[in-house]
Amino acid sequence: MSLIDRYIAEVGRHLPEKDRSDIEAEIRSTLEDMLEERSQQTGKSVDDKVIVEVLEQLGNPRLLASKYAPPKRYLIGPGWYEVYVKTLQRVLFTVLPIFAAVTFIIALTENPLDFINAVGEAVGGVFNVGLQILFWITIVFVFLERSGEIPGESLRQKNLTWTVAQLPKLPRKRQISIAETVINIASILFVLIWIVLPFAIARFQGDPVPVPFLHQDLWNFWLPIFFVLMVLTLVHEVFQLKIGNWTPALTVTNVILGLSSIVFTVALVLTQEVINPAFLAMLDRNGASELREVATWSINISAAVIAGIYVWDIVNSIRLARQLAKENSYTVASMQNIGT
Repeated sequence: MSLIDRYIAEVGRHLPEKDRSDIEAEIRSTLEDMLEERSQQTGKSVDDKVIVEVLEQLGNPRLLASKYAPPKRYLIGPGWYEVYVKTLQRVLFTVLPIFAAVTFIIALTENPLDFINAVGEAVGGVFNVGLQILFWITIVFVFLERSGEIPGESLRQKNLTWTVAQLPKLPRKRQISIAETVINIASILFVLIWIVLPFAIARFQGDPVPVPFLHQDLWNFWLPIFFVLMVLTLVHEVFQLKIGNWTPALTVTNVILGLSSIVFTVALVLTQEVINPAFLAMLDRNGASELREVATWSINISAAVIAGIYVWDIVNSIRLARQLAKENSYTVASMQNIGT
């Protein structure tokens, strides 16, 4: 039944989202009636050849969708809307986290104690850049909508009578969110820059400000291991972004990285002095001694939160991997039944 699914999905791609499911159900019902009628007329069971004939009788999915769609009262219609949203999501979730991290780090470098100001600059910058991206991408897609072009349709296809061969494949379903993965990648890069930047400034410029938050001795053993784990996690996130589903290989590596990170985090907090004494002394000199206890507790709380996130991520990846395996086995069984 993949041909029917592909046809209905292509019709739905050109329909408003609020009406899509109802119209798709109506078209599916119409197709089933037509196939049943054709089967009764010929006395033969429905095969791919019959399905092709019925689908081509219904005609071009875009033209069929236009009979159901309301008059154009929109800037970006159903044909381009899905591409527009995906493009907007990818650009926003790629650019904004990186921009926020860089802005936050630069502001914090200038004044390490003014955390609120750094957050404010990052949020304000993200808002302004986000508006610019939203405006210009929308303008581009408004022109594309008015051009009469159709996403993925070539000039050759326009000049041919529509056939089933022109149906695009069903869009691949993703278990792993693109936006979430991009945010994870940006977060990892942000943490790495936040750790390295103060030490780099102090080493190469001889400037004691900003005073590193983390203890200098961690560079002897713990931070190198941390960087290895983060780089491996970064590579894993890139593979998640590319593959999109919890395959056995991705799941196993995710469990290994998650457990390793949990063990590392717990061992670090329980056995090491994490906060730089010079940073605590700086708080005292600047009349912010009350933040000393807050900084100490923040390490324990952060470790507990990080461990919890890794546990949830491990459990969730295993659950989704099992779900994917069940879906794949069901698809294989269905294909075998159709073949018999």
